[in-house]
This record gives sequence, C-alpha cells and structure tokens, in this order.
Amino acid sequence: MIEARLFAYQLLEELRRDIPLLDYSALALPEREVEACVVFRESGVAAGVAEVAELLKLLGFKITLQAPDGAYVESGREVLCFVGSIRDVVKVERTALNVIMHASGVATYVRRLVERVKSINPKCRIAATRKTLPFLRYLEKKAVLLGGGDPHRHSLSDAVMYKDSHLAAAPLEELAKAPTPFTAKREVEVSTVEEVVKAAELGFDVVMLDNATPEEVERASRLLSERGLRSRVTLEASGGVTEENVHMYALHVDVISIGRITHSAPALDVALEVREPKARVGILGYGKLGRAVAELVTRDSDMELTAVYDVDVEKCSGANCVKNVEELISRSQFVVETASAEAVMQYGCRILEAGRHLIAATVGAAAQLKCRGGGILFLPSGAVGGLDLLTAVGGRVVHRVVKSGDFQAAGRADELYWRYPRNLNASVALQLASGSEVQVAFQGGGEPGVNIHEIEVEHPWGRAWIRLENRAVEQSSLVAARSIYATLKSAVSLQRARVIVGTFKVL
Repeated sequence: MIEARLFAYQLLEELRRDIPLLDYSALALPEREVEACVVFRESGVAAGVAEVAELLKLLGFKITLQAPDGAYVESGREVLCFVGSIRDVVKVERTALNVIMHASGVATYVRRLVERVKSINPKCRIAATRKTLPFLRYLEKKAVLLGGGDPHRHSLSDAVMYKDSHLAAAPLEELAKAPTPFTAKREVEVSTVEEVVKAAELGFDVVMLDNATPEEVERASRLLSERGLRSRVTLEASGGVTEENVHMYALHVDVISIGRITHSAPALDVALEVREPKARVGILGYGKLGRAVAELVTRDSDMELTAVYDVDVEKCSGANCVKNVEELISRSQFVVETASAEAVMQYGCRILEAGRHLIAATVGAAAQLKCRGGGILFLPSGAVGGLDLLTAVGGRVVHRVVKSGDFQAAGRADELYWRYPRNLNASVALQLASGSEVQVAFQGGGEPGVNIHEIEVEHPWGRAWIRLENRAVEQSSLVAARSIYATLKSAVSLQRARVIVGTFKVL
C-alpha cells in the first residue's frame, strides 16, 4: 500500500531523531539474529501494522508475520513478527510499538462506539474531527476507518465548513451565499435548535448541533421533520458526547462526531517479545498427507506450524486453522501444498508473489506456474530416487508405476499427468531433473496398500535400475510426507547451511 510506505518514510525521520548518533546500550548486545513479535496484551482492532511493516522493510528487516489492519485480534496473539539483528531490534522497538499501540487504540475505541450506536440506529455514523495529533493525521484517520467510523474532513480543503468563529464574523445568510466548489458539501456549526432549522432552510447540506443535550437534538430532528426538511439535510451532533451517553444521540441524528477518538483514545496494551527465530510453516490442504506433514513440522524445533487451510472446513479445527488463503499467506514464510492441482493453479502465484516460499506436493501442476515473485518454488521428488543421477547426466528415463485399482495408461509424463494428477507427480519430478522427456507406464492391479515405482535410466555412461515399494494410504505414499518434510527442512536450512549433500536442480 503506497500510503503506508509514504508514512513509513516519516517514521524513518522519527527514528533518526531517536538515534541521533549511536545507541550505546545496543553495542553491549551480542551480534546475533532474533525474531521479534508485536503481541497484543489486550483484545482489539489492529491498526498501524502496515505502516510499521513498511518501516521495518525499509530498514532491512525480514517480515515473517503480518496480521491485516482492521482485524480483531484476541489478547495474547501476535500481529507482526520480523527477523533481524538483536542490536537493531532494540533500536526500532519503541517507535514500532508507539505507532501500533496508538493506532490500534483509536481503531478499538471507534469500534466500541460504532457497535454501541449501531445497536440503536444502524444508519448513524461515528465520525472523527480535525482534532488530530501533529504529524499523525493520516495514521489516526485511517485507524478511524479501520474501526468502522467515518474520518470526517481530512483537511480544510475537503469541505466547506463554517464554525462559530466564522459566524462571529458573518451572519448565517451571508455564509449561505458564499461561493462553493460543486464537489464540496457545505456544513455549518450551530448552537441552538432554531439555528438548525434556519440553516436547513438556507440550503446547507450538513448542520452540526454543537454541545447540545440529547433532548435538544431530538427536538431539532422533530422540527426538521415537521417542516419537511429532515430528509434533505444531514444532522450531526458533536460536543459533550461520551461512550456512556452516545446511544442517547444515535436515534435522532445521522452523524456523531467525537474529537476524543483521535486525540485522547486510550492506547492499546502491546508488547515486543524476542526469541530465537523459527520458520513459520502453513499448510494448504489438510487431508491425510497434510496432517502427516503437520505432525512432522510440530515435532521440529526449528519450525512452527502457524496456519492450516482447507476448503473443507470440517477437516480443520483448532487455533492454527484459518478462514482463507490470504490469512494463510500472511502467517507463513513457507507454505506446504498438499491439496490438489486445482489449488496449486489457483493459489500458487499468489503465494509466490507475496514473497512466501511454496513447497508443492502436486509437482506436475506447480511446474506449470508462470509467475514471478519474492518466493521460491520447491518441488519434492516423492523420494522416488535417481534425481541426483538424472540431474548429473540426464538420459532416457522410463518410469513404471503400479498401484491398486483398475486402470492402465502409458505416455509422456507431462502429457499423461493431467489424466492422473494425484498419481504422477514423481514422474514429473523425474522429468524436471533429467531435462528430457520421461516415458510412463502406469497401471493398476497392484497389492492394496503398496505403491511400486520402477525407474530405468539409460545414459551415455551407463544404465541404472531403481525399484521402490512404499506403503500407502488411499493411493498416497506414506514416504511422500517424509519427502515433503525433507524438502521443507532443506529450504528452511539453506540460509544457514554449511554443507550441501546431493545435487540440486535449479530452474
């Protein structure tokens, strides 16, 4: 979001003021990488997260988790996590927390007011005013929107609004005749019920009754209705409105504007927690294969299972289950796909373009993706064997697959794949490794619960035969989960690897 990035540049200047020379306390810390997470200590509406994330990106931190602005976050949940040097984390901590705690406080306070008002009058709006804190107008106005409120005027140029200081210098009749851009509404602030009616008769679009009691507001609305003016004017109440009495105004006006929601909203309690970095893993598709991978991930001390999504909501229940792919992507560094070819084609590019790495079990479909992004596509082999050899020397490959069932087919791996997208992923992996076509002989009639792979390789320097017999559940090899996990483990470890075993095919 461009606006968030622009505000982040302002935050850079604020940070520069906080570090005019050196942070001597940071120099005492060891030079090591950590993961830092902003955690809500009370429930509320997230705001300011996008702006802080943009600031951290500008400073070179790696974002590992980002909750969407506007989301309601329960106490104890993380909204933003990032990886970087502990020496740098402590320098940005206060600036980052100040922005999120203030913006989220505004959004949360507005949400409470909106919910209270909507229960009385669904059409009534809670609006901000121009009583914003210096340099924070953008942040506070956006937070009001995220909380479900109306930002009101952003500046003096947004609408024509006459206040008591204008009325002290010119009568209402003269102000009503003043030139106005056709794109702008005309609003006037009045202090009596009689002035409300007069302003409506003079043609003002919005009339704001200031510092009135609920009874005066009700009388103003009634008089407008009696004169046939109520439907053509927006009636606004402001001044003296609190969280305790806001519902008493809501039934009689269209807008309630409250300055406190920007200049004095209570900040939300948030904190920064620092820990050793773990790879955040999300799983797309939660059938038997997905659950097997999840079990392996949860046992790995270098990984954390942060999100699981399946179109069949009954398959997934628990704290890690998310409602949509967008949330899966936001919570994950690595997304493991164990769903289907359709899921890969629908979501694969969105994952990669968001800068997340994709480990795709459905190799044949993933190999067809035509997109670029900050993420890397990792394709497990299914542990069929022979990929090192094929990557090194290429050659002619025949892959025979025998599974239980009644079917028989033969042809090139890439052409035959789409007829059997759940069964020939290993064949496509062999083809990608060799760089040449792979002939597949695919047949049923095998022993139930056993998948057989026979791979024959003929190359200029010799020949090879590989036979594998893997136990299976519903046609899926149990070895497949281990292959996916091994690929994930390698992907996670690459950034700190010192030894690489085997040949990698890089495309």
